Amino acid sequence: MVICFFGDSLTLGFGDPSGLGWPGRVTGQLITLGADVTGYNLGIRKDIAAKLSDRWQREAELRLLPGMEHKLVFSLGVADVMNEVPADDTLAVAETILTQAKTFGEVLLVGPTPVGNNRQTDAIADLSDRLAELCETLDVPFVAVMDPMRKSGIYQQALKDGDSIHPSAMGYAALAECVLQSITARKYFGLD
Repeated sequence: MVICFFGDSLTLGFGDPSGLGWPGRVTGQLITLGADVTGYNLGIRKDIAAKLSDRWQREAELRLLPGMEHKLVFSLGVADVMNEVPADDTLAVAETILTQAKTFGEVLLVGPTPVGNNRQTDAIADLSDRLAELCETLDVPFVAVMDPMRKSGIYQQALKDGDSIHPSAMGYAALAECVLQSITARKYFGLD
């Protein structure tokens, strides 16, 4: 299976000295469990949803492998909030991305994560709830990570150890574990 992970610097794994971020850890765990996986981390720093919309399809097409299942994992929202993009604009772009992506391959949306600032985290949490509603409407699987990462002492410490937006390596590990423990992601990746 080919998995393309699209998103901003949190998908990229900025601040993780191993360079794995959460997508690399998810891919590694799938391989450890015996899956035939080629994972591509296509996160870009400061990539708001509108920029992601302009690039994802072209980049996914370049990574198609004949005869292999193709999956698209998106994670967006934090860069939008940090760059003061109105939530309605982010949601409109997310709807376009997800609708188009469904014609291309199997799609999963991993929700946005908290940051060190409470006001910004509240805005991200609201956006996460609205993204979950959008995914339900579009019949796209959604993995909510906001509440688990808000409650995770490891993730909160990792934000403090990082720059308060991007966690340290242990935070990315906690996030990857959260994703892989979700029933939605396990079904999506063929683990259950």
